[in-house]
Amino acid sequence: MLLGEIAALGTATCWSFTGLFFAEAAHRIGALRVNLLRLPVALALLSLASAVTGTAFATIDATRATSLAASGVVGLVIGDLALFEAMRRIGPRLALLVMSLAPIAASLAGLVLLGERPGRLALLGITVTLAGVIWVVGEPRPGQPRGSHGGVGIALAIVGATCQGVGLALAKVGMAGEVPPLAATWVRMGTATVLIWALTAITGRARQLGIAEAARRSWAPLLGGAIFGPFAGVWLSLVAARLADVGVAATIMATTPVLVIPALMVCERYRPTPRALVGTVVTVAGVALLFTR
Repeated sequence: MLLGEIAALGTATCWSFTGLFFAEAAHRIGALRVNLLRLPVALALLSLASAVTGTAFATIDATRATSLAASGVVGLVIGDLALFEAMRRIGPRLALLVMSLAPIAASLAGLVLLGERPGRLALLGITVTLAGVIWVVGEPRPGQPRGSHGGVGIALAIVGATCQGVGLALAKVGMAGEVPPLAATWVRMGTATVLIWALTAITGRARQLGIAEAARRSWAPLLGGAIFGPFAGVWLSLVAARLADVGVAATIMATTPVLVIPALMVCERYRPTPRALVGTVVTVAGVALLFTR
């Protein structure tokens, strides 16, 4: 069975719900507070899951821990911060469009770090899937800010996409086929949590943010977003990276903007346009190629 591809599809599904939850939380308390709170909440959930499942950490030696920690810094700190800032500068539509480059970065990192070479059918599936995602994300939507299209914002989005792809490959290097994905996720999340809170404390912004009050005002969407995102979503992403080529896994994960359409139809009464429907069909066709290759 193609368990890696299934896990990647599960990741994309989880992330589609995450966006809805965190969007509501950000509306209540701001994106910076959401970013600070989501990581420790996810780390607590991962700790609980590790204790319940008896996950072994003994296989994580110094070399693997270094790779996993680097993966957390690159993917969950630098990559996410770059993406959030890109969204602020150029708007979420264009930022997500540029983020479609993440699977390409993952494929290149997989080639360099892991020696993975996707076959012709896999490359065709990646191309078709990304074409569908780009077609959907690139559609102008009434009332959605497009941003200033500034060069810095574009550069930050490219950094975010690159970090996401490289971070996934580094995580696979750290797991080395022996470290359980749950344990690897815990190391990545723990590193990212400590670093981002340390940076916030060093800059003197922690006291100004009113974190306790923010958590009280938005605990429900924060918890929902943390469960689907940095907990289940990131965990599944490492299962996918371990069992499939990172380029293929990253491509399936990039279908989140398409998978969120049904949720928007239910939650916001969104009616998909003909362009969105065509993009969805193309994306599904591309994913089907990746599953049947």
